[in-house]
Amino acid sequence: MINQRKGLPLADMVFTLVLIAIGILLFLVIGYNIVLQYKQKQQADLRSAVSRQRRIISETEDLLLNSARLPYSVTLMLILHKRMFNAMNQIQKVYPEMKGLKERQEASQNQINQLQDKNAASAQKFRVPDNDGEAIQMLKIVKRLRSVIRSEHAQGRIATPTFIAEDRRLELMILKVNIENTIKRAMEAQAMRQWGTARQLLNKAINVINNISDRDEYMEHKLSQMHQMNNDMSEKLNKAKNQEAEEQKEKDDLDMLFQPKKKW
Repeated sequence: MINQRKGLPLADMVFTLVLIAIGILLFLVIGYNIVLQYKQKQQADLRSAVSRQRRIISETEDLLLNSARLPYSVTLMLILHKRMFNAMNQIQKVYPEMKGLKERQEASQNQINQLQDKNAASAQKFRVPDNDGEAIQMLKIVKRLRSVIRSEHAQGRIATPTFIAEDRRLELMILKVNIENTIKRAMEAQAMRQWGTARQLLNKAINVINNISDRDEYMEHKLSQMHQMNNDMSEKLNKAKNQEAEEQKEKDDLDMLFQPKKKW
């Protein structure tokens, strides 16, 4: 009886130790799973960040390819190249040994250095779109460019005066595309002798340009062109009206000549 009573506390102690061991094991398993999930999430976030930077690089490269279609300023080209260079740097922080990344960074930096040596205000002349399809594509590109510079400005990578100037340039570019489209539609209306429609289109575009205080040489030229189109149209209408009046007079004279004579 004495031995049995002495054995009970030992069994309880063993049971308690087993429970403690199980508890520690469970704690370690839970802790390991938490750490594993955290690392997996961290890796997923890094992959997502890298994918985002790759999309930025791809989008920026596409916009740079369209610089032959639209008159990009040197400042805008710098913004795009720096945006791409920053995206490469972000990728390098995650994958420093990525194949080919270093060479692309060096090429991008060389482009930035070359652009910084140029006159920031210089830009190619605006090229008239060949057709409606090209005009639509140009408008889409400008819309994307405005979105990019807004994003860069929001992240503090573009000074506010620079952002305002470049955004205004892009806004005027949209206006130029629309003016070209308006002139084309007015010419088509004239060809169909829809004089009222043609005059309405021209006057609307003229009023828009007249309200622009910072219009450039291109807009001044288009303003003069549309005024001339209006004048030419007025001359054509007056000539047609005079010709119609002469024809009517000749008709009336013939009617008078060949009308039956009255008997007195």
